[in-house]
Amino acid sequence: MVETAAKSSRPHVAVLASPGLGHVVPLLEFAKRLVINHGVHVSFLVITTNEASAAQEKLLRSLPDGLDVVDLPPVDVSAVTRDDMPVITRLHAIVEESLKSSLKAVLIELCNPRALVIDLFCTQAFEICSQLSIPTYSFVTTSIHFFAFALYLPTLDREVQGEFVDLPEPIEIPGCPPVRPEDLLDQVRNRKIDEYNLFLLHISRLPLAAGIFLNSWENLELVPLRAIREHSFYLQIPTPPIYPIGPLIKQDETLSASDEECLAWLGKQPSDSVIFVAPGSGGTLTAEQVIEMAWGLEQSKQRFLWVVRMPSDASASATFFNVGSDVNDPQAYLPEGFYRGLREWGWWYHRGLHRSKFSAIPPQVAFYLTVGGTHLWRAYATVCQ
Repeated sequence: MVETAAKSSRPHVAVLASPGLGHVVPLLEFAKRLVINHGVHVSFLVITTNEASAAQEKLLRSLPDGLDVVDLPPVDVSAVTRDDMPVITRLHAIVEESLKSSLKAVLIELCNPRALVIDLFCTQAFEICSQLSIPTYSFVTTSIHFFAFALYLPTLDREVQGEFVDLPEPIEIPGCPPVRPEDLLDQVRNRKIDEYNLFLLHISRLPLAAGIFLNSWENLELVPLRAIREHSFYLQIPTPPIYPIGPLIKQDETLSASDEECLAWLGKQPSDSVIFVAPGSGGTLTAEQVIEMAWGLEQSKQRFLWVVRMPSDASASATFFNVGSDVNDPQAYLPEGFYRGLREWGWWYHRGLHRSKFSAIPPQVAFYLTVGGTHLWRAYATVCQ
C-alpha cells in the first residue's frame, strides 16, 4: 500500500517502443533515467506477439522500483507478416495490429498518463493519444544530421521526380552538410518499395509530437542542431521542440565469466590496436560473409574483437525480432582452424559483450565496425571518453 501511494504521488509517464532490441534498449534506458534521476513513475509498454525474443525477455526482468512493464495484449501477427518481409514493412504490420486493438484501452486503464513517449515506428499512437488528450513525445535514436534529413524528406519527396540515387549532385539539406545519393538509407534508395512509403509515412507524422528527444548531445552535432532550431525551413514545418539528452547507454549489466575473460584479454592489448566488430542487435551475415570476415580478420594480422552471430542466408536482419532465441555455437559455422591459436591477437565472442564495461576501457580500441543503432552510440561514447 505504501509503495502504491508513493507511485501515485509521482508524475506518471508511459513509454512505448516498437519491437526489436535496438528499439527497446534505448527507450528502456530513457525510462530508467526518468525513474532514477527524476522520480517519475514509468509504465513501459511492450508490444507482445507470437514472435518471442529471449534477449528482450531477459532485459525486462530486473528493473528499478517505479518502472513497471505493461504487456499489451498479445496479437497473432502470422496472418500479416512473413519471415522474408523487409524489416520496416514487418515492423509496421506488427505495431499496427497491436496498437489498434489495445493501446487506447491500456492507456485508459493506466488512468491516462501525463505523457506517452514513442519511437519512430509507433506513430500510430499520435491519433490514439489525441483522442485521450495525452501529449505524445517522440524519441529519436539516430544522429541529428539524419533527423534533419528525415524532416526534409517529405519536401524532397514532393519536389524530386525519379529516384534520389540518380541525382547528379549531393542532396542539400537545409542548414546541414549535403548527403551523397549513394550514402542514403537503403529504404530511401528505392521510392517504389513499400518500405520507402512506410518510412515516409512515419517521418511525416513527426511534427505531430509535443516534443522530440534526441539521443545525442549539443557539442557532438552542433551544426545540424542549430539548423533545426534556427533555420527557416524547420521553423515553418513547424518542428516540435527538440531536446538532445544523449547518449543513453546501458550501464547496469552483470558480467559473466566469459565477459570477464574477454575483457581481461582486451585489457592486455596496446592502446589503439584493436578492431571491434559488432553487427548490432539484429544484424546477421550470410554464411559466405562470415567466412570472408573470419579470414579477412585473421589475414589482416590486426588485433580484433568480433561479436559473432549465427549466419543466415535468408535476410540481413534475420534476428531482428527474435535476437537471443537461437543456439549460437561459433565452432559450427566459423571456418575450420580459424579459432585455433587466436587468443594472442584476436578474440571472437558469441554473445553481446556487455557494453557498460567495454565503454569503460576504450583505449585499446582503434576502430569500431558496426551497423549503427544503439551500437553507434556506444562507439560515440567510447571515442568521447
